This record gives sequence, structure tokens and C-alpha cells, in this order.
Amino acid sequence: MNRPFRMTTALAALMLAATSVPALGQTAEARVDGEGASLRQDRPRPERPLGQRPRIETPRPTPEAREQRREERRADRPAPTPEQRERRQERREERRAERPTLTPEQRERRQERREERRAERPTPTPEQRERRQDRRQERREDRQEWRRDNPRPSTPAELQRWRDNRQEWRGDQRRERREDRAERREDRRDYREFRRRFDREVWRRQWEQQRRQDWWRNDWRFRSYSGARFGFYYAPSYGYYSVPRQYYGRHWQEGQYLPETFWRYRLDDYRTFGLGYPPEGTRWVLVDTTIYLIDERDGYIVEVLRDAWSW
Repeated sequence: MNRPFRMTTALAALMLAATSVPALGQTAEARVDGEGASLRQDRPRPERPLGQRPRIETPRPTPEAREQRREERRADRPAPTPEQRERRQERREERRAERPTLTPEQRERRQERREERRAERPTPTPEQRERRQDRRQERREDRQEWRRDNPRPSTPAELQRWRDNRQEWRGDQRRERREDRAERREDRRDYREFRRRFDREVWRRQWEQQRRQDWWRNDWRFRSYSGARFGFYYAPSYGYYSVPRQYYGRHWQEGQYLPETFWRYRLDDYRTFGLGYPPEGTRWVLVDTTIYLIDERDGYIVEVLRDAWSW
């Protein structure tokens, strides 16, 4: 009787041990999860508004990359067919026909406004007229050279290809002119920044306090000066130089263009006159008793300092 009882007791103990092992494992896992959750709750979280994702900073494309993409898009565009050109021309004519006809009073008012705008424009100087004429002449020569290198064909297929090449060449020329104008505008912005940093009146007061009116008499740069001469200017460190008749005794203002004949008389020892380093692409030049800050490319006058010394 004792033997069956012992066997029954052993089987019951084995079954109890088998059922208790999974429960212990689940309890341990729950304990670990609870500790991990408590650790995650104790960790500080970054403050972020609800519904807002973290912003990813992407590098902005450079102007060169933008221009390259534009060129690629232009190259991928298919050339318009003759039918498309005709439709474009028809649409232009339709738009012209839809424009309202101006009355005589409206035409008079438009003409008056044009005359007012022309009157408000500053009169170009002879140097500006010469530069404009030179630019026009250069464009004419470029066109003539292109025509010599690309003679007009006679067959229709080659003629259409020749026209497309001419149109592309003209687009390149316009693009170059726009880039040149953009560079000049950027230079003008740099000049405005220089004017904000440099005060002419402050320079004048400091210059008069530091130097006497006849300071130049004992300066080695003026050792060859022997008095005023008609038709000549004197530049320190350079000596006397002849001045063209149309420029003698003439003065220029900011925004005008200094004649090229004066560009060579640059002021390298600008610290002697209490001046700062000129912006990149500019130089200080001497014209009689006046100091000009000009653009090295076209002579555009950025700053004017009159009566830097008195004879």
C-alpha cells in the first residue's frame, strides 16, 4: 500500500513543477519589462510640439548648379515644329487683335509720360556715349564674325538648322550680357557697403586736425613740384603729366565714369592720406588735388575726396 502511494505523490510533484516553470518565466519577463519601462520613463525626452516632425536641413543648390539644371532643361526641350511656330504666330496675332484700341487722348497721355521720363533721365557724359558706342560696335563685329563662320545655306533643312543655331547663339549673347549686368549690380552693392563704412566728413576733420595746409612742402613725393602749369596736372610720386584739353579743369561726381587717361595715376600709399584699403576691384587714383575711388574695370566713380592738398 505504501508503494502506490509513493508513486502517486511523485507524479503529483512532477506535474506541479512542470506547471510552475512557465509562470516563473513570465514573472521574470514582466519584472524586466517593468524595470525597462521605468528606466525609459526616467529618461528625459526632447520637447517637441505635437504633430511636428524634426526638420531635416538640406543643402541649397549653388547658382552654378541652378544654371546647369536650366541648361539641361533647355537642351532636353524638343525643337518646335513649323506647325507649332505657326500656331504661336497665330496666337500672337490674336492677342494683338484683342487689345483695345487707344483713343487719341490716351495716345497723347502716353506720349507725355514718355517725354517726362526722357526729361528725368540724366544726360549721359561723353565717356558714357563712347562706351555705349564701343559696345554696339563690338556686338556688330561679333555678329559679322558669326555670319562669316556660319554662311547661310540654301536647302530648307539646312536653313532651319542654321536658324536654330543662330537663335541659340543670340540666347548665349543675351545671357552673357545679363550676367555682366548682374556682376555690375553686385559691385554697386559692395560700393554702397563701402560708403556706409567710410564717412567723407569724418575723414576731412581728422585730416585737417592731423596735417597743416602746407604739409606737402616737406614731403618727398612733391619734390619735383615747381608750381602750377597750364594744361598739366601734378600727381605725387609721378610728377607732371599732360591733360587732354577737354578734361583740363573738369571735375567728376560719384556715379560718373572717370576717363581712362587718369587710371594709371593710382594712389598706392593711401595710408599716408588716412584712407583705408580699397574694396576688391577698385583703386584710389589722383587727379590734380582730388582723389577718386574708381572701379578698375570701367572707371565707375565710387568716392570723391576733393582738395586733398592745397597749393
